[in-house]
Formats: sequence, structure tokens, C-alpha cells
Amino acid sequence: MAARLDDAVLPLTNVVFLLLIFFMLAGRLAAPSPLGVDPPHSTSPTPADQQGIEVSLGADGRVALDDQPMQNDALEKAVRQRLQQRPNTPVRLRADAGLATSRVVKLMDVLRAAGARRLRLVTQSTRG
Repeated sequence: MAARLDDAVLPLTNVVFLLLIFFMLAGRLAAPSPLGVDPPHSTSPTPADQQGIEVSLGADGRVALDDQPMQNDALEKAVRQRLQQRPNTPVRLRADAGLATSRVVKLMDVLRAAGARRLRLVTQSTRG
């Protein structure tokens, strides 16, 4: 009788483990921003280019370059060095929606001074 019960539980155990693996993989598709950036909403149907350099600007004014927090004054130098190696690399700016526009424009000016010619502001889609 015990062998029959074990045979009935084995498929259930397999399904539980498969679901566990599925949710572990599916739950980590997009890495969260180290600064907790919540980009502004947009109705643009154009998806963000995932290649290139990503600069994050948090609600508290902290910045990160490719998910690595850094000081504001070091950002321009680091971006300039990367763009000297690959001049046409796109630069994505992921700024928090709660920031003043003047702060975002100021950082965009810094990125342009560092050599960014293909600068994009990342937004999140409001479409379902």
C-alpha cells in the first residue's frame, strides 16, 4: 500500500518543482534599478533600445552608470571614456518621474558634453 501512495505523489512533486523553477526564472526577467527609479509614463509604441550605456537618475539626485552607483562629478568622465571607445553608442537616461524637469535637462547637458549624440529618455508604457 505504501508503494502505491508514493507512486501517486511522485507526479505531484515533479509538477511542484517545475512550477518552482518556472516562477524563479520568470520573476527575475528585469533587474530593478539600484536607485529605485520610477520612469515617467508615455504612450510611445517604440520600445527602448537595450544596447548601449544606461544612466539612472534617482528621485534623490543620485546617479548610476549601468547600474553602478557613482558620484555626479565622476559620471561625465566615465561616459566620455566609454564614448571615446565607441563614439556612436546610444545613451539611455532613466530618470525618476518625480524629478524636476530642470534637473533632468541639466544631466542631459552633462551627457551631451561628455559626447553623447544618441541620447534617449527612457519611459514606461501606459498601454496594457
